[in-house]
This record gives sequence, structure tokens and C-alpha cells, in this order.
Amino acid sequence: MWYRRREQPVRLSSWYAMNGVVNMFGSLIAFGLGHIKSSIFAPYQIIFLFFGLVTVGFSAVILIFMPDSPVSAKFLGEEDKLLSIERQRMNQQGIENNEWKWDHAKEAFLDLKSWFWFALMFSISVPSGGITTFGPLIIKSFGLSEYDTMLFNIPFGAVQLVATMGGAWLATVWKMKGPVLALLYLPPIAGCVMLLEIAHDDAHKGPLLAGYYIISVYPAITPLIYSWSAANTAGETKKKVTTAILYVGQCAGNVLGPNLYTTNEAPLYRRGLLSNLAMFCVLMGLTGANVAYMYFLNKKNEKRRVALGKDAKIVDQSMQIIQAISDDAKEDLPQQAADDNSWKDLTDLQNEDFVYVF
Repeated sequence: MWYRRREQPVRLSSWYAMNGVVNMFGSLIAFGLGHIKSSIFAPYQIIFLFFGLVTVGFSAVILIFMPDSPVSAKFLGEEDKLLSIERQRMNQQGIENNEWKWDHAKEAFLDLKSWFWFALMFSISVPSGGITTFGPLIIKSFGLSEYDTMLFNIPFGAVQLVATMGGAWLATVWKMKGPVLALLYLPPIAGCVMLLEIAHDDAHKGPLLAGYYIISVYPAITPLIYSWSAANTAGETKKKVTTAILYVGQCAGNVLGPNLYTTNEAPLYRRGLLSNLAMFCVLMGLTGANVAYMYFLNKKNEKRRVALGKDAKIVDQSMQIIQAISDDAKEDLPQQAADDNSWKDLTDLQNEDFVYVF
């Protein structure tokens, strides 16, 4: 709604990377709050109340200052609104449309991509839900106290922050998300193997912590899946339905994930870690299949364009740097851009000029 397809990974990941900041500074705050002595509240209740009140209070800021689209943004002048909308024309995805279209909703459910997104989000949310819930207990199983566990969770957030922003940067530079996702699956796989194979005793605390911190690369995966879906879905109704499908997959994975860990399996948590390892391997296969399917769709659209008398290959300007587009225009370099279907509210499957990004 706000950004060109090239810009979406970094913007979405910047927001998601704040989870890493929270893990770092939140652990320090929780460490301090946990030492408060109260006859009314337990330490964990004080921590939850503090962060809950901050969240509720900040929601008012979001309500006031976060507009639904550039059209309704109070901080933009009329000319800036037009410029913001014009920037999105290259996406071939349209602008805010409040009309519900049942054919778009039907297409979302019948589109194979939707179920790839669902499967990808479910598969990453299973380990995400489990590690988020049981991560501190995993650290504690290395022989650390409750308060030390809070502090040792700080590097987890640091790795998460670096991995999330690094993954987004790579996806922007390479103009591909599939290969970056495949790269991000490798550290968690290695981390799970380390926690499964290294003895859980005092002599191996260092390697065990290293394995746990390597796993913490996984949060970088979720925002890339969301931005990958957003970049490859068009049609206002279809985008909303597809996002809902992803969210259901995320919720289902978050429900299942913690149930794969049980306290009676401490300190090894073997079933949970084996399940997480399996999910990361499944993600690798799903990503490859999704890339292959979108390659097929691009080839199909090339044939459709040729049948309509257009060039088979077109320039996807939404993935180019603005300066490069401007320079090409000044130099009058020949490049076949897509027809302007931006405001027709076509779905990606309906628009023969839509270019899927890997």
C-alpha cells in the first residue's frame, strides 16, 4: 500500500526487527522489574503489567498517526499524496479499494500460491511458537538461574536484529527472496542439530549457548515470507484474503509449536527440537517448489503477452532503483515496460503484465 516492491522487504523487516530490540532491552527491563518486591504482585505479573500498559498506551499513537493509505495520510500534502500513489503504479497492484469482489476472493482460495504461503508461514511458526515459549527454559536447562536466563537472552535478540535486517538487505540487493530464505534456513538447522547432539552438562554450556543463538536467525524468515506474498499478489480483495490465509497459518503454527515441548522432557526437549529441525527442512522444499511455480507463471504470462502482440519480456520497474529508471528515461534507452493496469484492480493471475518475483 505504501512502498514499491523493491522497498517492501526492508520496510517490513525494519518493523519486525524490533522484536530483536525488545529481546535485548526487554530482557534488561524484565531483569530489573523481576527484582521488585511486592506483597500484591508476583515478579512475572509486574513484568506483564508493565509491558501490557506500554502496549495499550502506544496503540493510541498508532490509531492517531498511522493512516490506512497515502490517500488518507494527514501528514502528506495533496502533491505528496499524488507522488506517493504514482510511485506504486509500477507494482501493478492497484491502490486502496473498499469494494469486495467475490471472484477475487475465490481466486485467492484456488491459487496454488496462497497455499504455498500458508504452508511456509505454518512451517516457520511451529518452531517460532515453540522457541518463543520455551526458549528461556532451554537456556535455563544449561544450568543457569532464572535471572541469568533473562540476561543470556540478550544475544538472542541481537542475532535476531542483525539477521532480520541482513536478510532484508540481501533480498533487496539480489532482487530475490527465495534464495535468501534458503540461506536463512541453514543456521537454525545447524543450531537444532547442535542442541540435539551436544551433551547438556556444565562442560558444554558455551557450545549449547552458541547453538541456541544460531537458531535465533529464524525470526528473519517471517517478514520475508510476508513481503514475498505481498509482492506476488494483486487485487485488493485477493490481497486481503491472502493475508488472512497467511495469518491463519501463522496462528496455527504458533498454537502447535509450544505443545511439541513438554517440561518432562527437560533438559533435552528432544521432541520439540526434532520437530523444529523437520520444519526447517520442510521450509527448504516449500521454498524451492514456490520459486518453480512462479517461474512457470512468468513463462505463462510471457506467452499471453506474445499472443496479444506484446513483447514477451518486459521491464519490472517496481524492482529497479528509482534513479536507474530516471537515468534510462533521460538517455532514451529502449525498454519495454508493462502496460498501465495499476488502477484496474486486476488480480495477479488476471494481469498478463504482472511479473512474479522470486
